[in-house]
Amino acid sequence: MTDVLLNKVSVCVITGPTRGLGRSMAHQFSRKLPKGSLFILLSRNQPLLDSAADMVLENEGIRAVTGILDQQGSDQGVFDNILQDCLARAKADVAEFEQAILVNNAGSLEPLEFVRDLDNVNIISSYFNTNLTGCIALTSKFLQIFKSSILKSRVIINISSLAAISPMKSWLLYCMAKSARDIMMKVVAEEEENIRTLNYAPGPLVTDMTDIACQNTKDMDLRHWFEEQVRKKSLVECDASVQKLVTILQQNTFENGAHMDYFDEIN
Repeated sequence: MTDVLLNKVSVCVITGPTRGLGRSMAHQFSRKLPKGSLFILLSRNQPLLDSAADMVLENEGIRAVTGILDQQGSDQGVFDNILQDCLARAKADVAEFEQAILVNNAGSLEPLEFVRDLDNVNIISSYFNTNLTGCIALTSKFLQIFKSSILKSRVIINISSLAAISPMKSWLLYCMAKSARDIMMKVVAEEEENIRTLNYAPGPLVTDMTDIACQNTKDMDLRHWFEEQVRKKSLVECDASVQKLVTILQQNTFENGAHMDYFDEIN
């Protein structure tokens, strides 16, 4: 019998929970997890964080605390302290939880340039700071604080993309970052005890990122594909994608470190 992941009293850390997929995950996970669970919501925008926290707190017995985190930033002290600070403000102790969950959701899309035009080292460095460096550092602190010796169930969900496994013209940096984050989950699954890791590609979503893809993708074929999906209203709604993710987590039959897509069939 598989272990149901969303039935345990959990501390659930979500990056980028203020809009789109991240907000939907905060909403649906807070309705699934048992009373006593704590949500740590991390983003750059305090008013939007407050709104997301209020939504989570609508569920009886669920707690929420927010923290300002800019994954592009290089302030070591922020990464060293943010999770501990949030636990302290929530008056929570690691040992009171049955499970810890980290959702690496925050990320960016642009610049959407052909490789031949990606010659600005500052832009490249800034992109990878946001989409890789900060993600790795936060994941490391999560593993340090929520140790396998204390918690017998730990879960890390990386929000991935088809771009992690399929090249997309003029999307090099996005493809590289998503691919790198996928392999990180596989490495973590090999290194750590008491952990389940999953790369979840949520499908082409109805989000601000899709608008950016339609407007700024340099490859015309890919841009037109997105424009056509918008025209046909065939994009995936965030809530539907998260419902699929919830099902995957509840069934808990995926291979550790697996890459799973919204369109994959599950039993």
